Amino acid sequence: MIRTILVDDEDIIREGISNFIDWKSLGLELAGQAANGQEAVDLIEAAAPEIIITDVKMPRMDGIGLLALAKEKQPDCVVIMISSYDEFEYAQQALNLGAFAYLLKPIDPDRLIALLKEASERLALLHSEKKILVQARADALESKLKVLAFGGDMDSFTAEEIQYLETFRAFSVLTVYRGTPVFREESFYEKLEQELREWMREQEKEVSIRYFQNQKRMVTYCLFHKTDGFAGVKDLQYIYAKYYRECVVGISEKQYSVQEIPRACQQSLKAVEYRFFTKESLIFYTDICVKEETVPDMPNLSASVKQVLKDGTQEKTDQFAGDLLQCILEKKLSGVVIHTLTASILMETIREIRENGGKPEDLFLSVPDMIASILDEKDPAIMVDRLCGILKDTADYIRNIRELRPNSAVYKAVRYMEEHYQDANLRLEEVANYVYINPSYFSTIFSKEMKTSFGSYLTQIRMEKAMQLLKTSQMKIYEIAEKTGYQNVSWFTVAFKKYTGKNPGEYRKLQE
Repeated sequence: MIRTILVDDEDIIREGISNFIDWKSLGLELAGQAANGQEAVDLIEAAAPEIIITDVKMPRMDGIGLLALAKEKQPDCVVIMISSYDEFEYAQQALNLGAFAYLLKPIDPDRLIALLKEASERLALLHSEKKILVQARADALESKLKVLAFGGDMDSFTAEEIQYLETFRAFSVLTVYRGTPVFREESFYEKLEQELREWMREQEKEVSIRYFQNQKRMVTYCLFHKTDGFAGVKDLQYIYAKYYRECVVGISEKQYSVQEIPRACQQSLKAVEYRFFTKESLIFYTDICVKEETVPDMPNLSASVKQVLKDGTQEKTDQFAGDLLQCILEKKLSGVVIHTLTASILMETIREIRENGGKPEDLFLSVPDMIASILDEKDPAIMVDRLCGILKDTADYIRNIRELRPNSAVYKAVRYMEEHYQDANLRLEEVANYVYINPSYFSTIFSKEMKTSFGSYLTQIRMEKAMQLLKTSQMKIYEIAEKTGYQNVSWFTVAFKKYTGKNPGEYRKLQE
């Protein structure tokens, strides 16, 4: 119902209009009446009317002043002016201020009803257009958040969107792994979607939820927290558990800057991948993350595994396995630490398979059995040897995947970046032109394919080369900076510490 108020200092006028009009049949609700302008101001504050019928001449505030105030507070409200004064200047002033219509007393009831119908139709159309606009903006924001979550950047966000996202206290990311469906009937997905929509509506007071498909068996939810608490995760897991034989939810840390969405997304994915190592159905990233200081001689474990799988040679794999075994024996690591470290390496291996478009199930007949065979081994040397075999098999599998799509524009771009990373002026536009793709579209497909942004991937290439040079050469740090595309050694040092957690000098000493 459209809220309407009636303002006139003559009781008989108000009584006649209020009793004669069939408000309900017009889709209107007479939310209140006022006898003067000041009463009308209070009524506007309380009722927020969308239609105002007001006299021009009234004590304390006239209708022209009331019209201006109403339009200031609610620009879309419809104001119908009535007056016993047949003077053009009043009508002109009212229409200039945005009045919908100007009626003379005595009022023609049929004319007023016709105007109210027109006003209702106008407001209905306006509401419809606003809903479409709001939905379009929501869809655009959700699309941008998806790109950001999987490695994009903030360049595509408008100032209005960033301001909106910054109104939330914090955000976190949930990734749901869904196993085999319990049901087979066609209505299965409809029932699930209905329950999920109801769940999201129930959470509206505490969080604003965006969700999007990640992989075939993964769904990612981004939760923007409105309050300090949120207790709906168990309910989400319960809903999925009714429809899938296996359901695991990975939960990131709370983050406080929207730029950290990629990090939170990766944390939730890491948490859900830990399902191979636990029977828990709710896995928090904070419970499974490995602290780098636990193994001081193997910094940036994730980057090391990535490099081994990317290189794929037996030499690199053996070197990594040798460093791992040496660390275990020399540091006399406990069984718990060895178990955690090995689990972290296996998780990173599984994640690399997925990020390159593969499936762990295609490489290993049973992922849990493969993991158990390594983690259950008591002899560190045998365990590391088996782990070495897994890494080599995975590197071969990933290489085969890449060779199956040699014409991919993204992989052509990657090869170009790997050949030209030393160029300090290498830019996205240059690489996009090399593969004959519009830069904006190239940025989107690169982020989708590589699960990271162009800039982040270029930094990864440069940092991995810098780590190799620090470990195997006697080059000065400023020379390594120049060799890896940095004209300023300070910028190189900042980027290196952000990537590895250590400055170049500290990293080199650890390798000695």
